[in-house]
Amino acid sequence: MAESFDVGTLHVDRYGSGKPALILIPGLGSGPWSWYGTIAHFEPQYTIYALTLPGFDGRPAATKTRLFATFANDFNALLDQHKIEGPIVMGHSLGGTLAIMLGEQESNRLKAIIAVDGLPILPPAVSMSPDERKTAAAQAAGAIANADPASELAYDQQYMSTTGTTDPALVDPTAKLEATSDPKAVAAWFVEDYTADLRPDLSKITIPLLEIMPYYAPDHTQSAPKYLQYTQPQSVAFYQSLLAGAPHVQVVAIPDARHFAMLDQPAAFYAAVEKFIASLK
Repeated sequence: MAESFDVGTLHVDRYGSGKPALILIPGLGSGPWSWYGTIAHFEPQYTIYALTLPGFDGRPAATKTRLFATFANDFNALLDQHKIEGPIVMGHSLGGTLAIMLGEQESNRLKAIIAVDGLPILPPAVSMSPDERKTAAAQAAGAIANADPASELAYDQQYMSTTGTTDPALVDPTAKLEATSDPKAVAAWFVEDYTADLRPDLSKITIPLLEIMPYYAPDHTQSAPKYLQYTQPQSVAFYQSLLAGAPHVQVVAIPDARHFAMLDQPAAFYAAVEKFIASLK
């Protein structure tokens, strides 16, 4: 790692010295640890800026309430202050949604976007009205924000074992890292993520967008929520439907992976990213 610094509410770890720059945005409650394998793989070729969002991974929470807007402002300040031109922005989960938002707002400043299981709207919220999304988000956020440390760790262990990863050996280490995030900050980010619907402005993304979709067949049973009952081709079609407004989008499936696809199937993940970057002009 070359250096660490802060830009507004963002903490940044910089690696490597190549071009173009890769800017990595973590998922909800995650830190740069979720990208360590990715960083090690791509550092010899690129300059990598691994972001930590406020309130995550032991960092202080933001005092500002409009988290998405504050993130966009601080992201632009990062590009300005460090003279980063035409970066590729790659985000996981919440970070993927933020990357899509940046594509809508700042396509002229970016080279491409990679979203790793991050979408313009969360799948459970697709059939909800805006008011229904607000109600559901507020109910879930209350439980998250008021969790004590033991409850937070138990939730993270349950989440990682059923949704996060296919590798049992990763469950406890990743859950403990997730549990270092501020529950109130996680809840606040969750509310903004759950209530967001970026689909109306997808046409503003004029740069290439890659959506990496993990697919773990044992999770897609008839007892699961409807959007998890799909076959892999049906899941790809569902993701494509959510991103249909973006003019230059492709969806690539990573089989035998759950939400943290870069941890479950790193070789397939790196190959998908490398193929996409090689296709950029």
